[in-house]
Amino acid sequence: MLFFVIASLIIATACSAITIKTVVGYTDVRFCYKIAFSIVILLGWFAVPVVHFLGSYNILSSIRVYSVVSQVLYALLGFVFILFVLIMIRDIIWYSLYGMAHVFGINRWYLDPKNLTTLVYANRVVILLRVIISCYAWYMGSKIPEIKNVYLNSEKINKDIVIAQLSDLHINRATSVNHVQELVNRVNMLNPDVIVLTGDTIDDNISFIEDQMTALKELSAPYGIYSVMGNHEFYHDVYASKRMLDSKGLKFLFNGGVHVQNSNVYISGIPDMNTMYERVNLWRTINQSKPEDYKILLSHSQIIIDSLSKGLFDLVLAGHTHGGQIFPFHILIKQVNHYVAGQYRVNGTDLYVSRGAGTWGPQMRFLAPSDITLIHLSKK
Repeated sequence: MLFFVIASLIIATACSAITIKTVVGYTDVRFCYKIAFSIVILLGWFAVPVVHFLGSYNILSSIRVYSVVSQVLYALLGFVFILFVLIMIRDIIWYSLYGMAHVFGINRWYLDPKNLTTLVYANRVVILLRVIISCYAWYMGSKIPEIKNVYLNSEKINKDIVIAQLSDLHINRATSVNHVQELVNRVNMLNPDVIVLTGDTIDDNISFIEDQMTALKELSAPYGIYSVMGNHEFYHDVYASKRMLDSKGLKFLFNGGVHVQNSNVYISGIPDMNTMYERVNLWRTINQSKPEDYKILLSHSQIIIDSLSKGLFDLVLAGHTHGGQIFPFHILIKQVNHYVAGQYRVNGTDLYVSRGAGTWGPQMRFLAPSDITLIHLSKK
């Protein structure tokens, strides 16, 4: 954990320096404007440790004040990240064109990236694009998720079952109770037989989110609601989260499983692989199942899929990645893990990775829309 904290601080410092130098460092704008811009950039890049500090030590005793402050800081993080990405893309294209022009003997002053007049106009264009993209990303991150239908069939299934998957809600004290209620209403209107929550449901100390969890308790499914732990439940006391989920009727599966009523569909769950690897016990997870059962594994992280024996599970439901949430994180996640979002077939097992119904950090999504997944299981 300490390594990631140090690494994130180094990255934030480097990105801040590059952004400030590129946008205002070479211009003749007033010094006070440069200072103001620099403060905004620094607040944005260091939003995560600042919000974590404020929340961990309850510096802002008013939940309403904390919510406003955290949302503003995370919005700044989204803004400065998008600005940084646009600057990088612009400069790569710009320097490439300038190099090609130099090779072919084309000398134009406006092609020179070091020309201050051109740089000023280029920065204005980038800032304008940043505003447009940020507003769109904020809208996509704030709206109720779209419905994603997935159809699977197997000879093992003896009864049609519809499962609603919710993942990565990241409920914290800044989460609107009304938003949780709207999400619950949307899921209940779909009339699923079973609801599963694949981790990162809780992302705060449970003492601050009683109202939000009471709203989540209104989820309804005739054959049960089941949940597993994500890495963020681990950060905020996984056992307290377990008690909270169980008390709200969201049965917590910790290396265990259950049969869906009047069917041979068996749903099991394990703790998050990234944070509690040593506590994962797949054999204990399926010891109540039968060989002829259609076995489903709920796992917050999809990395489990590559270590599963063929035929051990028929379907794995995961989340964690948010589908990248804000481009170009899609590319980075792809390098770490092949399974970013959507449906896959791995070693005879179906895998579905949800983009999630919530957000972490900035309440923004760009080229990674949130989703509620409806999994339709039927006999082949």
